Amino acid sequence: MVVMQGETRESFGVTSGWFSYVPTLLVLVAVVIIGLVGGRQHTLIETQKERDRVATRLEALGGRIESNLNTPIQSARGVVAALASEPDMSQRRFSWLVSRIIGSSREIRNVAAARDLVVNLVYPIKGNESALGLDYRLQEAQREAAFHARDTGEFILTGPVDLVQGGQAFIGRIPVFSGTEGSHQFWGILSVVIDLPTLYETSGLSDEDPALEIGIVAANKTTGAEKQFYGSADLLGDDPVSADVLFPNGSWRMYARPIDGWGSTVSLSAYRILLVTGGLAAVFLAAMANVMFVQRQHTIQVLRSRERDLEQARQEVESLALHDHLTGLPNRRHLDRKFRGMAGRNHPGLILLDLDGFKDVNDTHGHAKGDALLVEVARRLSKALRAGDFLARIGGDEFVVICGPSPQEDLTPERSKAILKEVAQRLIGCAQYPFRIGETECRIGISTGIHQILDENDDAPDYWLSQADRAMYAAKQAGRNRFAFSTPQPNRASLRGNRTGELLEALSGDQIQPYYQPQFGPDGRSVVGVEALARWIHPRDGLINPQEFMDQAHALKVESEIDRLVLARAITDLSRWERAGLTVPRVSVNTSFRSLGDPHLISAVDAVDVDPDRFTFEVLESIFIDDGQLILSRNVEALKARGFRIEVDDFGTGHSSVTSLLKLRPHGLKIDKMLVQAAPSSQQNRQLLAAIAEMGHAMKITVCAEGIETESQLFTARSVGCTRFQGFLLAHPMSADDFEFFLQGDRAKAG
Repeated sequence: MVVMQGETRESFGVTSGWFSYVPTLLVLVAVVIIGLVGGRQHTLIETQKERDRVATRLEALGGRIESNLNTPIQSARGVVAALASEPDMSQRRFSWLVSRIIGSSREIRNVAAARDLVVNLVYPIKGNESALGLDYRLQEAQREAAFHARDTGEFILTGPVDLVQGGQAFIGRIPVFSGTEGSHQFWGILSVVIDLPTLYETSGLSDEDPALEIGIVAANKTTGAEKQFYGSADLLGDDPVSADVLFPNGSWRMYARPIDGWGSTVSLSAYRILLVTGGLAAVFLAAMANVMFVQRQHTIQVLRSRERDLEQARQEVESLALHDHLTGLPNRRHLDRKFRGMAGRNHPGLILLDLDGFKDVNDTHGHAKGDALLVEVARRLSKALRAGDFLARIGGDEFVVICGPSPQEDLTPERSKAILKEVAQRLIGCAQYPFRIGETECRIGISTGIHQILDENDDAPDYWLSQADRAMYAAKQAGRNRFAFSTPQPNRASLRGNRTGELLEALSGDQIQPYYQPQFGPDGRSVVGVEALARWIHPRDGLINPQEFMDQAHALKVESEIDRLVLARAITDLSRWERAGLTVPRVSVNTSFRSLGDPHLISAVDAVDVDPDRFTFEVLESIFIDDGQLILSRNVEALKARGFRIEVDDFGTGHSSVTSLLKLRPHGLKIDKMLVQAAPSSQQNRQLLAAIAEMGHAMKITVCAEGIETESQLFTARSVGCTRFQGFLLAHPMSADDFEFFLQGDRAKAG
């Protein structure tokens, strides 16, 4: 037992000899391990910070380059739109237009338009005279890009290229297509030369920190090949940070690293001093371990916080990508997502809105006022929507509303149409009162096109939008500030197909004839005039109303011919009634926007035997809201000078103002049926109806209430001072023979 105890003490003694150095060895090992691990971690953190700093500076630089590159491209698209609408533009007009659109853009060196790939317009003309007549088809350096833009219909950016006149530049080429939807054809190419040194200078690339090395690579969209046009070639092999520069139909990728390589700005001096101090002062091992632990925990928290910040930034970027920066409304990308979510769901349909007269606000008061007006319009539209409706801004002054059904009701086609009509009327009502932007009062209108989704399996959003766009165009042609439903598929197919030729045959085959709707005096019985309305007497389908063929007439540009046919037939019918002893005091004929804008209108009227004392031309007041309609105004004044009466049709649709009446100075006005029909059930609408009638009397012009369908509407219109009345309650539109029979019956009653 004693021996065993001695052995134990010896054993402990031996152990204690070398074991006493274990804490020191542990401290040394701990210091070494902590030094290696901590040093590596510190290096990683500092290197990541270095990459983040470089990435932040690179993204800011890329954003400036993207903005300065896209600004001239978007300006050029404005010139393309002008060329599309004015394919025969003169050099003088082109120079003026480009100078207005581009303004003081320093990046754009020159702009050239090549009709049929031959340069015929250039800005500035000074110094670029030699470019006129340049045929891209014969220029090997430019032929491929020109053909690519022509064949794909897409914007293409090439460069940098060395210019003959010195310097380097990028050349953007945009195809131009002219004509209407039915005759869309290639016009040529608009080329924009973007000066490379100026782009670098205005973007700040030339002023970037010299300690930062930058490279830019462009990708060929067709071949996928990449080409570096800025920076050293070995930059891409050193794991640089990157940022994308986006522009229409293409992109660049920017790369950056410190000039001396990664880690060149990372300093470990402080950490090494700390490590040496900790190794020499083993007594502070616990404190140092604690410090390292705390530092490690802090590092983890920083990384997690950065991860949360990056996720939040990602969500903010995604939100910005889905919303309009000006109004805050969902944008076109958000709308596309909404469309994908609508597949197979129960929705009434969608409404496309366009602002009437918005361009004049921009031209007259500037884009700042125009932007403020768009914000106010968005606010009014949002307040006018129902719960479940979706509003998006998809263009400059275009908005889309997707109507959502009430979850408690069965959505029948009739109910869907009623919902769409109700929402459209609310939206149009948003422009009933003027917009005050600062000290400026702006008046605009809202035209809407409605597409009703009749088949729940119909998942073609592009088709929905195209149909709504056609309907909106029809609303504008009908006088603006109103709504129109898209034509159902069967009617559309027949109109687009065989009825194109049938309408042309109708014009030469005496199928377009006037139907006459009488206008009555204060007693509601005596005929004081008649309105001639165009109808298509189809040999197979019978009577076709104008809303079913006027879109086709517009596409064929034959509205003026229809107006002249109606006028000529009305002259003949009036003479026939006179020979029969039937007196019609006056005949009113509608005059389309195209007819009023026809420079040959007056000569056409002078060429027919028409008595100015017996005929009235009806025009839509909304036509004269936009300034600059010089030919329209001249034609109206010429008609008045010849003794014809001019009356305003559909007055009270939202644009109505004393200013517009004073500008037009008509002989009479017809109050829109929507206001007339709403007056009996609303004191406010009745007061508005009375105010319009009183305004007409003050200006010494006749006031006619149209759309009379009930006795209460007739009584209300008469009580507020209207002196003429027209509507289904009194008489429907009828053929010339039926109207003659109607007049004979009326004369018999009088006898």
